[in-house]
Amino acid sequence: MSEHDIIKTKIFRSSEDFILKRAQRITEAIAFEGGNIANPKKHLISTLPNGKESYFLKPGKETQRAVPNIHDMFPNVGSNNKSETDGYTFEVVWECLVKISIINQLTFKKVLVLLYRLCFLLDHQEIENGRFRYLPSQEILDYIAKIDFALKEGFKDKFKKDEIGLLEFLHFIDLLGWNEDVKCHIKDAKPDFEDRSKRNVGRTNTIISIISVPLMINDFLSNIIENVNYIEKINVRLILSTMQKLSKSRGICVLSHTELQKYLNPYLERLD
Repeated sequence: MSEHDIIKTKIFRSSEDFILKRAQRITEAIAFEGGNIANPKKHLISTLPNGKESYFLKPGKETQRAVPNIHDMFPNVGSNNKSETDGYTFEVVWECLVKISIINQLTFKKVLVLLYRLCFLLDHQEIENGRFRYLPSQEILDYIAKIDFALKEGFKDKFKKDEIGLLEFLHFIDLLGWNEDVKCHIKDAKPDFEDRSKRNVGRTNTIISIISVPLMINDFLSNIIENVNYIEKINVRLILSTMQKLSKSRGICVLSHTELQKYLNPYLERLD
């Protein structure tokens, strides 16, 4: 088995099983007890191999909006009740991924495929009745650890600073996607996926957007690097196209599975 076979993944096609798992996670989240903004309740989701925790604080900030998302929670990863992801916005998440693309293009692809797998719950396991957690196999955990080791050196070498660990990053994105489903797919205090046209709203569109935007920015950066001595050949429209898509979709920019497969080959494969 070659190294990339460990995370080699076929394009995912949504299924009733995938929707059911998302619905079960929403049901679990609805049952989490809430505190208040000043004193939210902590709900431990996973303990990572290094002892750090992924957890929700409930309620989240969007419960305070004029038109509130009443089920909103606050995703976190950290230790000793200190969050490493406090203040993480889409901009911060995208920045981290773009930096990875600058460190190493192949590593960038691998990380995005891990996010793709995360999006569709391919590395999740049921730990109890209806409770699903991000629990990659030991083989994939070892693979993540190997990538993380290389990234730590890359961040220090190129950006002179440390970044969040890769496994912690993946757990945070999982919570982020879970919370998006909670905000988007509840009706009468129950999971609601009846409208098939809106099933990608929430977790799927959020995580695929997290993957897609850095890919499009990477196109622009690669074009600049290739033409650094030939300014007239730099294609400014590559970055303008990304900006236009983001402005039209209010921050959601979703490449098709076919487009993603072309970018993430050989780790993401076409369906037979």
